[in-house]
Amino acid sequence: MVHGGFHRAIWAAAAAALLAAAAPAAAQTQRDALLGGKLQQEVSQLAKLKKKIAGLEKQVRLDPENYRLHYELANALYDAGELQKAKQSYQEALRLNPNHIESLVNLGSVLSDLNEYDEAVKQFQKALAINPEDCKARSNLGNALYSLAHYPDAMYQYKKAIEIDPKCYSALYNIGVAFADVGIFREAVTWWKKVIAVAPGTDAAKTAEDNIKILERFTGGTTSSR
Repeated sequence: MVHGGFHRAIWAAAAAALLAAAAPAAAQTQRDALLGGKLQQEVSQLAKLKKKIAGLEKQVRLDPENYRLHYELANALYDAGELQKAKQSYQEALRLNPNHIESLVNLGSVLSDLNEYDEAVKQFQKALAINPEDCKARSNLGNALYSLAHYPDAMYQYKKAIEIDPKCYSALYNIGVAFADVGIFREAVTWWKKVIAVAPGTDAAKTAEDNIKILERFTGGTTSSR
């Protein structure tokens, strides 16, 4: 399981906020009910994660030289939002197996989430040195470079990822974010529609759909591509 890949930037949060502000007051009760159900689901998922983490920690103590166990523990910690602990577990997995590409990519994603972008870049570059055609590593590298304001380099990585894999939806999504950030909304919509086409049902596609609705709603539909 490789974490990260598509850069939500401000768009996912902004979309939710704008939709909430624009929704009629009559829908408030329904929204509250949906949010309450979602909160209960998240609490249940977190409880399951905590149980999984405890089990993996026990396995790691019994077999501390098994890099796969450290990797699986790191993934569970990452999903639970325990970023520092996840970082340490990925680092331990890599101590045991320096060429484990999934640990390299996920460690880079954790470092990005911790705003340690320079270190994240190094991890993604190590992953690409092992497999230059890993589209998720390239897309994540693009995100880290984008966060460092290295925009041409970020765009190069996104486009290279798509060249390697035309269905690399994380890179397609990220290019849309780049255009949206500079106000070229029609182009952003074009790229986000590609995400929906190649990766229906994914988080990236759902977020792309939300972003398109927001842009078209608040620009009078002028962003629609022809």
